[in-house]
Amino acid sequence: GHLQKGHSVACGDWDRDGNIDLFVQMGGAINGDRYHNILFQNPGHANHWITLKLIGRDSNRAALGARIAVYLGGDTPRQIHRHVSTGSSFGANPLEQSIGLGSATTIERIEIRWPTTGKTQVIDHPPVDRLLLVLEDSPQVFPQSYAPIAIPADSE
Repeated sequence: GHLQKGHSVACGDWDRDGNIDLFVQMGGAINGDRYHNILFQNPGHANHWITLKLIGRDSNRAALGARIAVYLGGDTPRQIHRHVSTGSSFGANPLEQSIGLGSATTIERIEIRWPTTGKTQVIDHPPVDRLLLVLEDSPQVFPQSYAPIAIPADSE
């Protein structure tokens, strides 16, 4: 661990392995504050995931306000819910929605309720451990390549 103060936190999958990583801004709150920022890369687990990048057509392009419900089948059916937002002050989250599925290896369906139209879009049996691009009101989803985000070099 780090025994320092943190100024802001951003969550996201930097290395694109399905595990949420944390970037913490440790300095910059006052002039002369020289703590180094830190990227905590999640070492992972054997669980499954899906990441959705929603693009609105009639709703706003960033899909802010969209509601997502993921329905898992199997021996113990369950639902996972997400709401697309940017996060809050002193931190942010990506607009891509990374959703942990635990040990579930299949998804029965995903329902997306779009914010402007109120329409519900259903995706049946999408693949797991993938990034999917979802266009509002499109009958298709588009699997995307999911390359790691470059980590900036230390400036000091």
